[in-house]
Amino acid sequence: MKDRIKKSLLPIAGSNIQVSENPKSIEKKKKNKFTQLVNAIKGVNDRANELTEEYGINMFYYEDSHYQIIETLLEELYGYAACKVIFWWVYDVEDPKKQDYKIQDEKTGKEYSIKTTIQLYNVLKKLKLFK
Repeated sequence: MKDRIKKSLLPIAGSNIQVSENPKSIEKKKKNKFTQLVNAIKGVNDRANELTEEYGINMFYYEDSHYQIIETLLEELYGYAACKVIFWWVYDVEDPKKQDYKIQDEKTGKEYSIKTTIQLYNVLKKLKLFK
């Protein structure tokens, strides 16, 4: 995208033009990718649990290798501390709108209520848990 913008501005500004993306835009993209990724993983996990509960079909042995790969990649991307919270959200939080789920800052003791994946992202960022 930078190249396309730069090419369209070349005739106006000359060859020494430098194009950079707005930091707010970069942050918005990161947040959107995070929420899409975490929601997708949570959705897959919820469907597997539903298959087990409703039909007695246990996908654990089939899906375990896939989850290990995904978890390793997430740790590489976001870091161990953030992933501990992400995995708690994916595997342990059932319906955040029906029940209160909180994350506590280990340093200050302050608790943050989490009801959405966007709030999860914002708290992880605020607590500086991302790598």
